[in-house]
Order: sequence, then structure tokens, then C-alpha cells
Amino acid sequence: MVRILRFAIIAFFISAGTGLAQTQAPAAAAAPGWKGKSRMGGTVVDEVGKFIPGVTIKVVFLPASGGPPAVVTNAKGEWRVENIAEGMWSLEFWKEGLDPKQAPLQVGGKVKEPFVTMKMTKEGTDPIFAMRTGAARAQAFFEQKKFSESRAVYQDLLARYPTVRQLHQYIARDYHMEKNFTKAIEELEAYMKDVPTDNQGKLMLASELFEAGKGDEAWAIFSALDKTMMQDALDLETPGFALLRAKKPGEALKYFERVAVLYPEDPQAYYYRGLTNWQIGATVEKPNTPESKAKLEAARADLTKFIGMVPAAEKDPKDPNFGNVENAKRMLDQIK
Repeated sequence: MVRILRFAIIAFFISAGTGLAQTQAPAAAAAPGWKGKSRMGGTVVDEVGKFIPGVTIKVVFLPASGGPPAVVTNAKGEWRVENIAEGMWSLEFWKEGLDPKQAPLQVGGKVKEPFVTMKMTKEGTDPIFAMRTGAARAQAFFEQKKFSESRAVYQDLLARYPTVRQLHQYIARDYHMEKNFTKAIEELEAYMKDVPTDNQGKLMLASELFEAGKGDEAWAIFSALDKTMMQDALDLETPGFALLRAKKPGEALKYFERVAVLYPEDPQAYYYRGLTNWQIGATVEKPNTPESKAKLEAARADLTKFIGMVPAAEKDPKDPNFGNVENAKRMLDQIK
């Protein structure tokens, strides 16, 4: 799987703002249901303090994960909910053309009947709650492999909140899952245009370019990355493995050479570079030519170094290098 999927799918959206889990009351204090003898109410206003009618307020009693039917503000922007239990509640405010809002509210305790004034802003001003709820809906589609539906949620969010550039990455992810690499590249390029220093974005773009068969463009990005810009050696090894499977060791070699330069302490860097040089010398170049002998000698040096770096692997089947040691020895036996 390409590295576009190695970022946290929901992390950006869930971490933006205060989550409901932080507002929940302890389980031991939870009431059996949402009904009770308390009440809450409030008003909804715009940026200049003008009352807003027609706002839908959904209230949920967190210990019971339920609540009464939603209410709507009147002509004076007022709303009221009665006969509810004391405890922690979640309030959501929705109206077309305005940014949705969410807020926790404690009923009971010091404030027996709380009154809330909520300020709502023009849509596109405050994306936090819309992003969190939208991302949750999109993720549900994604987990059902409904990638077009997931993408549609993110595209709608991007139309309403064009400054949230990360949305391009999520749209690209869904295109990738449909193997529409051309559209995924377009989205990632749009993202990188505004966030050119994002190294994970660079990796995602390079991976998609590689998947799309644009090897030269992909390598131009991969070759410019150093250890501080990558998660680990696998970022470079993944395209190298794909090229080996495609029987293109000559193209794969540059990736493994780059790994050996950046990760000289990693034994597998020498194993895979040695394996690649062995394949070139044994199967690509004509036997016994200077080119073939040079590649096989390079393979001998790397494979010998690899075995020397993992002395315990040969006797430990649980060691991740166990099988590679056996393969390395077979290749060395074939080098004359």
C-alpha cells in the first residue's frame, strides 16, 4: 500500500476543538435516562448580537446518549428545553448558511437552570465543528468502502471551507482507493501549492506519481528527501519493492542506494541493495561482462556486510532477518 494511507485519517479533525469525551460525567454519577425535573434554555445571536430565529438545537444527555426532540429558536432567537435530568449535556446548533456549533453544558450543581447565549457566524468562518462531524460521516463511508460518498462529504466541506487545505489530502485518498491516480495527483498538487513545506504531503504526492507510472517525477521528489523528512526507510523501499516485483531492478537500484546512504546503520539497506545488484548482474547484464562482474562484486560486498551486521539472525527463526540471511548466502554461493 502506498504511503498516502500512512497518515491518521481523522486526526486533524478530531483534534480540532474540544471533544465530547472530555465533558462526560463519571459513569458512577450518570442518571439512568435523560428525563428529569430540570430545564435549560438560551438565545442565539449573530456577530453583532442580533437574534437569529429558525436555529435547530439538538440536545443530548451524555450519560444516556439520548435526549428530547430538537427545538427551534423563535422570532426572538429564544429556545427552551424542560423536564430534563441534571448532568452533562451536549448542545448542537444548526442553521443553513451558518457555521454549526457545539458546546457542553452542565445542568444542575451551581447552575440549576442554565441559560446559554450562543453566537453563530456566517458559514465559512469557523470550520471546527463542521469539520469534525463531516469527517466522522466521511470515515463511516470510507470504512464501508463507499469511497465516492466519502469524497463527496470532503468536497462539500472544501466548497464551504476552502481555506482548510488538508481536505485535498482526504479527497486524494478516496481517489487513490478508486485507483484514479490522476485525480489524486491533482488534489495533492493543489494542497502542495499552498503548503509547499509539508514533507508528508511530498511523500503522498511522490507515491501517487509512482502509482500513476510517472517514475521520473516521483523520483525527483523522493531523491530530494532526507531522514528528517521521512517516517522511516520504508518510504523509499516501497517503490523499490514494487520495481523489483515488476522485474525492473535497474530502476529499483536508485531507491535502495538512497536508503543505504540515509540509513547506513540499517542492515536491510545492504541486503536489498545487494539483492538488487545481484539481480542486475545475474539476469540483466550479459554473463561475464565487465558490467555483470561489477554488479555482482557490489552485491557480494553488500550481502557480506549484511550477514556480518546480523550475526544472531542465522540461528533465530524469529529474527526478522532470518530468511534474508539464508537468501543472502544462496546469492553469495552463486557469485563466482
